[in-house]
Amino acid sequence: MAMRASAVGFIDDEDPRTLREREGARQERTAFYTFLCGLSARLAVLVAHGLTFIALFVSLQEISTQEANWWLIFLPIWIGYGASVLLLILSWCASCQYIKLCLSERVVRINDNPSILTEVLPQIVTTIPGLLFLILAFYTEFDLCRYLATSQAGEASSLTSCTVLSVLVSLLSICQGTLFKDNSTLWISLGAGLLVSSICFAITGGNSAQALTISPFILAVAALLCASVYRLRRYAAVLRKEEQTLQQVEVGLLGILLLSLASVAYKASLEKLTEAGVEGCLAGVCLCLLALPRAQLCLREAKEGPLEDRMKWGQVDPAMDNDSEV
Repeated sequence: MAMRASAVGFIDDEDPRTLREREGARQERTAFYTFLCGLSARLAVLVAHGLTFIALFVSLQEISTQEANWWLIFLPIWIGYGASVLLLILSWCASCQYIKLCLSERVVRINDNPSILTEVLPQIVTTIPGLLFLILAFYTEFDLCRYLATSQAGEASSLTSCTVLSVLVSLLSICQGTLFKDNSTLWISLGAGLLVSSICFAITGGNSAQALTISPFILAVAALLCASVYRLRRYAAVLRKEEQTLQQVEVGLLGILLLSLASVAYKASLEKLTEAGVEGCLAGVCLCLLALPRAQLCLREAKEGPLEDRMKWGQVDPAMDNDSEV
């Protein structure tokens, strides 16, 4: 009996309440998983295009001698789109545990986490058209790569399907920016740039002047730079020190990207595009690096609220700002 009592003494039965609290905390941690999956999908596309830009300008010599492997140059885009599609599909069930927790507690949100009715579920729903848009954009760039490869091989190729798909993607981007408030400047600027660039590319055809199709994107980056500077100045009173630093880094990277693209366009106008390798690679590096401050800023806004709402609530509390630094 003594031995049995001793054995029982070593058994540490946890309190059921403790187990429920631990399980609830684990489920609560999944609250932002849907948002993180959607954000990661967008950043994967951005980084993929930055890497493709670098690969393109590294291969300028091969392109000029008609020896470039276009499928290899576009490889980062294939990987980026694949990762983005998987992340969007994963976002459908990423926050299911948090949704189940809210339903079991009969509330729409728990603590300072997002609301399942106004934030989590809308994020899940919007990934469906986002997924269709990604597939359309992927096929557009696939068709462009196929056109470049067949043209280099001397085979008959047509720009019609590629141009139509590009125009369709650009119009959808403009509609997205017009109808939805989030990132409207980004969607409208890039959509308009792609639209004008697609038309210029189709008009110039095989002419060397088609390299100037990069010019519309210079205006798009300039618009994004102005929007970022405006955002920094307007919300300076509610931005924490870390957010201000991240916003300044974003402005700096956009400025470097703008100058790099302008230099590439200038050399292209002089038919010296093969000498723009350094500027092109620098632009690609800026595209990749832009993902870092943008990810942090989006995550901050998701957790602490949009800047417009913070302006309504009042200026940032210096004590909270100091706590965040600690």
